This record gives sequence, structure tokens and C-alpha cells, in this order.
Amino acid sequence: MATTVEPVTGQPFTLATKNRKAMELRAQARAIRDEILDESKPMTVDEVKKKQDVMNALEARANAVAEFTADAEIERQGGMGGTGVTPVVGPENRSDGRLQTRKGRMKMQDRINDLAIRIGNEFQDIRHFLSVAVAGSNPVENDTQRRLIEEARTLTRAIVGTAGDVSGGEFVLPLTQVQSIFSLANIQQGLLQRARSYNVPGRTLRIPYLAQTDDGQSSTVNNRPMAGQIANVGIVGEGSTKPIRQPVFGQRLLTVFKYAAITQVSDELLGDDFTGELPQEFVNAVGQQTLNAVNEDITISGSDVSGATMPAGALRPASPYNIAVVRQTAGTITTQDLFAMYAQHTHGPNSVWLASRRTIQAIYALSLTAGSMVTFLRDLRGLPEMMILGYPLVLTDLLNTLGTTGDFALVNPDFYAFALRQALTVESSRDFAFIQDLTTYRFVVRAGGIPINTGRYAYKYGTTSGIDEHSPFVYLQ
Repeated sequence: MATTVEPVTGQPFTLATKNRKAMELRAQARAIRDEILDESKPMTVDEVKKKQDVMNALEARANAVAEFTADAEIERQGGMGGTGVTPVVGPENRSDGRLQTRKGRMKMQDRINDLAIRIGNEFQDIRHFLSVAVAGSNPVENDTQRRLIEEARTLTRAIVGTAGDVSGGEFVLPLTQVQSIFSLANIQQGLLQRARSYNVPGRTLRIPYLAQTDDGQSSTVNNRPMAGQIANVGIVGEGSTKPIRQPVFGQRLLTVFKYAAITQVSDELLGDDFTGELPQEFVNAVGQQTLNAVNEDITISGSDVSGATMPAGALRPASPYNIAVVRQTAGTITTQDLFAMYAQHTHGPNSVWLASRRTIQAIYALSLTAGSMVTFLRDLRGLPEMMILGYPLVLTDLLNTLGTTGDFALVNPDFYAFALRQALTVESSRDFAFIQDLTTYRFVVRAGGIPINTGRYAYKYGTTSGIDEHSPFVYLQ
């Protein structure tokens, strides 16, 4: 609590800070409300009622702790007699406190007409009224004139409920606010949610793998890469020497990188926050964007094929481990494009189509002779799931817009290794910018990623190399 002097009257009054304990109680109440609204968690009627009672009790305690009521807020601003709050004096509220129900139901225009008549009766003319109410060149002669001036000021501050409709109701700016912050969840879909995940105790992780791509040596053009580059198996005579070759193994080096960000907020803003959601909103907004940055790199933007300086993007154009399918028609997606991508994909049970949201108009227009290529699997509990050729379709803003390279992809996330050294960590400090009255929030996540395959796959036959190649990561060019 602190005492200061009212700037107009010079009278001392007490300032009350917003109570952070009330914010914590409201946050607990919102967590219970979210749990009740979560359809994935079935509850009985009794369970819902018990949680609702607890939620109501927490909100009541928060209001009591913060004294967040209309009367308490008016008192904080100096009371009805202070300069911080203008009393609402209208035809529906008499000076003696009695309610005039007939005039209280008047429309805005009726109130204006009624006020104009009473002003005309009390003041000599409009010039006299303006000189008293606006210019202040003439003094207020009595309480009736004072009430009429205040009522005129109130009407000029009124907000009409419906634009252009004066009968929609009017109200003066309230002393309350909505106790929640409206925000849009920023969760982008990509390989981060689907890749093969590893917990890394150190800076790097070595992943051994059976070599399944051609090593490029002319003496091994007959190798079978999907058998670990073993020599071609053939018929040999009795007692003849058998071809000797062992499978080839390699290691993928997965490096972890540090993603970080800070944001600052004034202590005054935190103190004035009645919602109790402001710190959590910082976590949601900045923290989620930190994870989105990781997701964007491992999905498409990572520019280092080796993954030594930044995560390797699975769909990075012209990488040796992915395949680009040249689209049949510029600027759009055709059925032939999907078939070509499907034919060059290394299939698996977790394969999924990734698409920019701007591709929807082209994807929904795809059709076969019997109907649409896009199907929807519906059930009684969840939303419909879009499917193309048996694989789910996931929309993401991480991919490029329609008609550009990387707007549509078919990926097998089991072939991408994602390492997490440190999960998203959020810390706050008032000491870092204490003299500036700023609270600093720090966001840190340590992660990395790299495709396990170093090149494309193919089961080669005869003396031919590179026939019918396929990849876990296929994108439209």
C-alpha cells in the first residue's frame, strides 16, 4: 500500500496494487474449466459438479483477495465524490436516489429531447448554457444546472449498442474488463510431432545404420544397397569360391543446437493485469514460436545437409536424401503429381502428406473417374480426417504456398531422427532489467535433427545403377 496526493484536490488517498495471489487463483480456476471442457476426458455428472464447485470457489476467493468489484474499483479511483470517477446522472437516476422507471426505459433520442427541454427551461438560451458548461465564463448558479451539465456530458460519452440503431441500448464505459485474454494458438504441424525422437545426454548423438545406398564406386555397381551393399547373390558351382562381402555400416552424427529468445514486460503491466493470464500468454506465444522455429528447420528450412551447423531439413530442395517431383501443370497440383510422388516414396505405417493450407483448393478439386481422391474417415467422437491414397493429409504453414517448390510433400517420419537435449524451458527474472522496471522471460530449447538416410534407396538389378529410386521424403517442385 502507498499514499499519494490527488492531483486536482490535493487530498491524500491510498493506492492499492493488483493482487498477484488473485491471478494465481484465477489461473487454477481456468485450468479446472479447461479440464471440464476437454472432451477427451470423460466425466460423470457428479465429477463435473464437484469440479465446477471448486472452480467457482477459486474464482470467488480471487475476487475477494483482489477486491475486484465495481464498488471497490470506484473506491480505488477516489470514490463517487472524487475526480477519478464521473457519477452517472441521467433521467433514470434522481439526485435523491429514487429510480424513475418511465424515463429509465426511454430511447436515446427521447433522452436527448427530454434533456434539451430541461436545459431550455433552466438556462436563458443555448449561448448561456455553452458559456457555463463549455467555456466556463459564467459560474454554475445552482445544483440543477450542475446536474444538467453532468447529464449532457454523460450522454455525449454514451456508446450505442448497435451501430446506427439508437434503440439498441447505450452504456457508459464500464469499470470492468473481461477476465481472459483472447489469443490464437500458434502450433504448426511438421516433422517435430512425428519424427523418431531420441533423448540426448550430451551435445551429439551417433546413430549406427546399415548402409542402404550405393557408395558410388564403380566396382560395386552390382551391389544391392537395401541389403547393406552386399555383393550380388548368384549361382556358383560345387567347390567354387563364393563371393565374399560383408554388409556395410555407417554412423549418422546428430548435433544438438540451442534455440533461445527473450521477451520483456513492464512491471506496471503485470501489476495492472486483472486476468492473471499475462505470464502464461508470454509462455504460449513466445515459447510456441521457439518450438516452431525448430520444427521449421527440421521440416524444410534447414540448409545444412550434414546437420553440422544447423538441423538438416528433410524437404530441403536438392538434398541427396530426398526426391523432387516436377509438377505436371505450373501453379497447381494434379492427380498425376500425387501418383508420381506416391510411386517414388519409401512407404511406412506412419507416412503422411504435408500440405500448405493454400493447396486446399487444388487438392479438393482432384478427382478420379469414380469421384474425389480425397476421402474423409468419420467417427462418433472426433473430427473427420482427410486421407489421400490411404495416408492422412496434414495442413501446415511451414510449407511454401501453392505453385512453389515445397508446397506439397509425402514424408515417412520414421526416417528422420530428432534429438532433444533440453525441453522448452521458461524462466523469468526481475533482476536483469530491475532499474527499468522490466520482468524478463527467457525461452530456451536445445534440439536438432537429421535424416537417417544419406541418399535415395533403390533395389538395383543387373549391371544398372540407380533404377527406380525412392525416398522417405518426396516433395513437389
